[in-house]
Amino acid sequence: ISIAVNMYNFQWTFPEIVADELGLFAEQGLEVRWLDVTPSGLTDKAALYTELLKSKKTDVYHAGEWVCILRVLGWEGARIVSKSKPSPGTLNATFSLWVRGDSGYSSPADLKNKPIAIEMGTGSYYTTLQDLERFMPKDSAKLVAVGEPHKRLLALLNKEVEAASLLSPWVDFAEAASSVEVLKTKRSNPTTIVVRKDDDPDKLRRFFTATNAAIDRMNKKPDEFRELYFEKVERALSEMPAKVRKLGPGVRKTLRVPKWNHWVAYEKRDFDETYGWMLESGLAPSGHTSKEVVAANTKAVFG
Repeated sequence: ISIAVNMYNFQWTFPEIVADELGLFAEQGLEVRWLDVTPSGLTDKAALYTELLKSKKTDVYHAGEWVCILRVLGWEGARIVSKSKPSPGTLNATFSLWVRGDSGYSSPADLKNKPIAIEMGTGSYYTTLQDLERFMPKDSAKLVAVGEPHKRLLALLNKEVEAASLLSPWVDFAEAASSVEVLKTKRSNPTTIVVRKDDDPDKLRRFFTATNAAIDRMNKKPDEFRELYFEKVERALSEMPAKVRKLGPGVRKTLRVPKWNHWVAYEKRDFDETYGWMLESGLAPSGHTSKEVVAANTKAVFG
């Protein structure tokens, strides 16, 4: 099975990295072909991952549900097959808004019309937009496209923005830099996985069996995987200025390895609920149905 990984966002692929390290894919008769797609600058993720899937350079990719719906609607050869829902401690529940410790901001409402770093067309954009709905009109959320999570942290520390949407492991660095969390996500939308609609369901079944087994190991003893997690952080950390790099040794000792919920079948009702909100918010084209987005072979993959 081919897996593309952006090392600036390795955390989304960490269960697969662990599964490969532990030989769990091999136990399922799968050999992993890893492709490093770490971008050198701002990248259109929709175009990147759709092209990787089309060209069969990757068999799967992860993104927030909103993002995947739009990407799949943009290419009829793809489908969403699986979801992993947020819950306390999971990676997709670590999204939060951070401000500098000396900023004087103490609540999300203080950020009305203030620049907030996000990455357009990714989970950070939709999560931030949805979270801020409770505190301000949508047109008062001044979301600024910065890019990858570590770059959003740097933009915050350099006072280029007043807040930043961060997630693990950069929330750990933000805390170490005396930044303050002013809004923890209440996100309920899952992270989803997109595949080609004609891909082999048996291969996918074995992929998810191995990945879920890795998730069980990680959730049971997260500290055992801290070193491997931090090792992957170092790719982005090495490109950060000294004021951030110097935080590394302290963070390394306490870094929280996020949990994951099992990958399970993505269903029609998942699509209907999220697509409805996207239509109401003017974030998706109208006239589409779940048949265009939800994989038809989920029973063969998940039983």
